[in-house]
Amino acid sequence: MRGFVYLFSAICFILSLRGLSTPETAKRGNILGMTGMGAAILITFSTEGFGGHYAAFFLTIAPPAIVGVYIAQSVSMVQMPQLVALFHSFVGLAAVLVGISSFHAGLGESGTNATRAVETAVGEFVAAVTFTGSLVAAAKLHELMDPKSLKIPGRHAINAMTVAAVAVVGITFCATADTTTKIICLYTLITLSLWLGFHLVASIGGADMPVVISMLNSYSGFATAASGFMLDNNLLIIAGSLIGSSGAILSYIMCRGMNRDLWSVVLGGWEDAPAEGVPGVEGVVREISPDSVAEEVLLAKKVLIVPGYGMAVSRCQSDVADIAQILASRGVEVEFGIHPVAGRMPGHMNVLLAEANVSYRSVKEMSEVNKQMLEYDVVIVVGANDTVNPASLEPGTKIYGMPVIEVWKAKRVIVLKRSLAPGYAAIDNPLFFLDNTRMLFGNAKDTTTAIFACLSQRAAFVGKSAVFLDLEGGARALEEGRRETPPTTWPSPKRTVGVLKDSNGRGTPLVSLAPRFVKRLRKQAFRVIVESGAGAEANFSDDDYVKAGAEIMPNADTVISRSDVILKVSVPSEELIRRIPRGKILISHVFPGQNAPLLELMASQGLTALAVDEVPRITRAQNVDVKSSMQGLQGYRAVLEAFNALPRLSKTSITAAGRVDAARVLVLGAGVAGLQAISTAHGLQAEVFAYDVRAATREEVESCGGTFLSVELEEEGEVEGGYAREMGEAYEMAQKQMLSRVVPNVDVIICTAAIHGKPSPKLISNDMLATMRPGSVVIDLATEFGDRRSNWGGNVEGSPTDGETQIHGVTIIGRSRIETQMPTQASELFSMNMSNLLEELGGGENFRIDLTNEVIKGLCCVHEGRVSWAPPEPLPRRPPTPSPRSSPRLVPPKEVSLLDQLVTSDAFFAMSLVCTAAFAGLLGVTLKALELQQFTLLALSLIVGYYSVWSVTPALHTPLMSVTNALSGVIIIGSMLEYGPSATSASAICALCATFFSSLNIAGGFYVTQRMMQMFQIA
Repeated sequence: MRGFVYLFSAICFILSLRGLSTPETAKRGNILGMTGMGAAILITFSTEGFGGHYAAFFLTIAPPAIVGVYIAQSVSMVQMPQLVALFHSFVGLAAVLVGISSFHAGLGESGTNATRAVETAVGEFVAAVTFTGSLVAAAKLHELMDPKSLKIPGRHAINAMTVAAVAVVGITFCATADTTTKIICLYTLITLSLWLGFHLVASIGGADMPVVISMLNSYSGFATAASGFMLDNNLLIIAGSLIGSSGAILSYIMCRGMNRDLWSVVLGGWEDAPAEGVPGVEGVVREISPDSVAEEVLLAKKVLIVPGYGMAVSRCQSDVADIAQILASRGVEVEFGIHPVAGRMPGHMNVLLAEANVSYRSVKEMSEVNKQMLEYDVVIVVGANDTVNPASLEPGTKIYGMPVIEVWKAKRVIVLKRSLAPGYAAIDNPLFFLDNTRMLFGNAKDTTTAIFACLSQRAAFVGKSAVFLDLEGGARALEEGRRETPPTTWPSPKRTVGVLKDSNGRGTPLVSLAPRFVKRLRKQAFRVIVESGAGAEANFSDDDYVKAGAEIMPNADTVISRSDVILKVSVPSEELIRRIPRGKILISHVFPGQNAPLLELMASQGLTALAVDEVPRITRAQNVDVKSSMQGLQGYRAVLEAFNALPRLSKTSITAAGRVDAARVLVLGAGVAGLQAISTAHGLQAEVFAYDVRAATREEVESCGGTFLSVELEEEGEVEGGYAREMGEAYEMAQKQMLSRVVPNVDVIICTAAIHGKPSPKLISNDMLATMRPGSVVIDLATEFGDRRSNWGGNVEGSPTDGETQIHGVTIIGRSRIETQMPTQASELFSMNMSNLLEELGGGENFRIDLTNEVIKGLCCVHEGRVSWAPPEPLPRRPPTPSPRSSPRLVPPKEVSLLDQLVTSDAFFAMSLVCTAAFAGLLGVTLKALELQQFTLLALSLIVGYYSVWSVTPALHTPLMSVTNALSGVIIIGSMLEYGPSATSASAICALCATFFSSLNIAGGFYVTQRMMQMFQIA
């Protein structure tokens, strides 16, 4: 019966490990482990060695079980590594006590054989090393000891001499028959082993702690297995083998993740590794503020967060999770990338994120995120250093060859770190000096809290209006304008805003301030005066302005003379500028890149001018972005005009006569107007294609329903601020060839391409138009800045600035300001931006041109009689290859040594096979049947453990270690077998002490595992 129950427990232990293969089955795996442990303890009550000491047993296990549960409940996940190490020490101590108890209980027996003595010596050696090694590891992790390696001169020689001394004492223990000599040898062996365990782990630095924890886990398992041999208990052998193989595999995984040799870690050799040829790291560190971090991540589409041990130390996982949650609520895709050795034990970061309620499905392994690193717009590194260090690609560095998360491939990297100090590997990190890296210095808890606060403030102002025309948001704003508030509650005007009629030669039917927004300015302590008839073409009468609280002036000169701030839509004429007195502020379109003489004229007049077409591309500026507001209307209107002129359906149609395919639309330029055109055409069920020189717009195009067309020749087409730039001759040739192939196959072309401050790019030539089907339609929205001297209206050769013509049977419609076809809507959108801008300037109470404000600085082209505009700077070149300085170096293949050739040869394989068979035959001849059975169980259990543990997902490596910790508490049944007839004998007291520490381990291990499993969110 006992054998069957032990078999049942063994199966439960195996299935417990197997259950950790996925978070869905992990809870059941933990329950199976508890079931197997309970069954093993219950059946051990029936053994002769237990002696019926129920009272002693329950009195012994109750206090430590309560303490174990309390510790497991109260410990934070940050402290999980030291808790696991502490539990390892309990197993080691229990195994030492069981060995001592077994030895003393058998002193009076005759016929104690050498095999049993060997089992005792080996068991005590492994158990004692596990005990002190685990205590030192826990002390280092809890900072009760210096985490750096203990560098005693000649420490390797000391270790070697200690091992030799243990071997001599162990052989003497096994060979002698004298009781006194045996006792002295046993305790000498234990003492030496305790010292060895202390010194081995004390000599290992903090960088290798993940390996050390796994290694100690393996030791605790083999200590349990050794006790099983000593006590002839099969369950201890099976459980110990499972745990031993688990720790060994995790140690291998950790060493592979660090490109380390296991023996060098065991012997504490990391700090002594030569670092020849380490390149010096030089460069400029570019700092960033929490507010700027919030701005960048809100504009991103895909963000990766890479946590490191710094996150654990500062305990900021909840703040990191909050950042991810608020970004996800704004439509940003957020993922977490975990390095296998991040933290201080396998899977440590996964548990911390689970504790912060981060979904398991958003947490990715290193191999997964590295494959798609180019897709991430922003990577935030929180407290990681060595695991993201590109120096791993540099031959000669300590970490050369170590797999790392290749964050430098992303578009932007933001590193949250206290300082530029190196990590545990003690080498500088070139990542901090790359062009696409920004550093946010400080405690990770403080910086993540600050980022979250900035995100909370900014998120309310970031919406799809950054890309599309937000009609719903506009409707809400207009509704606010309709709400009546008594004029008596408005503050006294401190500044006057004047609204001019766009009546010069370049004027538009738009008006810069619609009546509904007069109230908003009045509430900001502005007086509003309007030139008579300013809103007539936009369907706003003078009476509408008067009812809203504005004053009507008879002419422009009166408005100019009485205003502090002058609002206008179109570019002012030279004649108008000369009429504006010194000191006035003009807000309008200026297009400073094309109108340098106007800037000089305004400067000579002593004016201050804000160009609404120069809004910086940052989150804070989106609510004043006139360009986005107008371009949203442009893209929408262009598609409607195109299909109004196209003599065919936009969508697929199936009739009795047959099928009619959907119209094909090509959109050139993927700015706001282009994206709105793509979205509108897609909504009409047309087949949409799009092209832009900025490769980064591919995802935006595809998200709107378009198919992105690319040019085979790679060249960066972007300048600072996200604008397109002029391309090289080779690129233009490749671009022309691509368009020549596409144009004949489309029905509609919408041209929105522009170069900031330059003439419109020339894309569709007369020859291309000749290849289009008659009846096709081309809408050119780029005619405002077309090269008319070369007969290019805008993006299309021969298109009219504002009008319609036929070329080769194709309808060409030119629109310089197509939004003027919708003057009422356009004026209201423009007015929203103007009211927001005036509020940004401080309102009437605190109005000032603050050039330290990045929004105002970007808009200001002339300040107090001085030209302040400068064209946008080109983007710094990103490293075109994965390495921060160059592509990963191709190391020439090493010459294969004669020894390597011998080891991999067929002859060596055959010789190894023969030797292994001979050794197995020798064991079969010399060992007894029971001992052969035990070795068979050991081998089979190691194999089963190997396959069970390899199936465990890396995210659950920490729960795996805690559950194997609990399973190693099965040593309790070994202690129960040593109670004997008297519970007051020395051997029984040792056994009860072993029971005490084992029960603490069992209760705490299973409870903390269950606690971790409840944290993992699958959805």
